Amino acid sequence: MNKSLSRSLQWLVLPLLLVAAPAAWGARPFFTDDARVVDRDHCQIETFYKDQRTYSGSEFWWLPACNPAFVPWKNGLEVTVGANRIGDQGNGILQAKYLFKELQTNGLGLAASVGSFSGQPYANAIASFSFFDDRAVVHTNLGRFADDGHTWGVGLEALLAPPRIYGILETFGQRGESPTVHYGIRFWVIPNRFQIDATRGDQGGGDPDRRFYTVGLRFIF
Repeated sequence: MNKSLSRSLQWLVLPLLLVAAPAAWGARPFFTDDARVVDRDHCQIETFYKDQRTYSGSEFWWLPACNPAFVPWKNGLEVTVGANRIGDQGNGILQAKYLFKELQTNGLGLAASVGSFSGQPYANAIASFSFFDDRAVVHTNLGRFADDGHTWGVGLEALLAPPRIYGILETFGQRGESPTVHYGIRFWVIPNRFQIDATRGDQGGGDPDRRFYTVGLRFIF
């Protein structure tokens, strides 16, 4: 298949995926966002299942994102249009993320996102820091939902077994809520193309009813 036909099919298939389909958060399995965007003229799909005892039922998230080639800016614009289901309730998700400064090895990356989660607007400022030749990357967020107030997040991404296995550890929260501690493993089945991950989270001092587990997939094409 030639390159122009492949691109045409990619942009034809994407809207169908979106129709079939937190703010969107950072690359799985993070909730804290990172100062990265999917490459120009590429797309990704992140999806995960979350189980929590606080309420009956579970969560399912579907988050397709693309960085279209026609956007004139240097790093493009990553656009996510997705949805989730929490129990019997569905929510729409729309986000645009712009990369001000690309994250370099042993350097700093800066980005910002704006969007809407279930009709509520939000904005988020993002900074990422690389250490030890990318073996450790720290992500920091400071944001705000229009109605629910300020949000924050700090996350560590650690390369455990190059090039496939990463560990993640983060804490994040929202005004009026107890912080959440979240940790897990990311495994690249095909490096930079297909990933699986699994995590555990604890909110509010280890209360069993506020503990959750996730399993997820990420595809880049």
